[in-house]
Amino acid sequence: MKSLCFRTNIDCPFRLQKAACGLECLRGRYCQFSVDLMTKHHLLTIKSHELKPEEVVEVLKREGIWCEELKQP
Repeated sequence: MKSLCFRTNIDCPFRLQKAACGLECLRGRYCQFSVDLMTKHHLLTIKSHELKPEEVVEVLKREGIWCEELKQP
């Protein structure tokens, strides 16, 4: 299982709900997601075997959520 990490503009419960609605179309392709609303970059972490970062960016963009993948070493 890999973890995908993204910087986002999910800074309030409203945007968190919009992100959850967007990620709903990917259900079954990830095990869990979390958003840290308290950090500067509002980090979104998704645990998945098969998702590609581009897929996450695209579904969130449709919901008006900005996100950018954080490259992991």
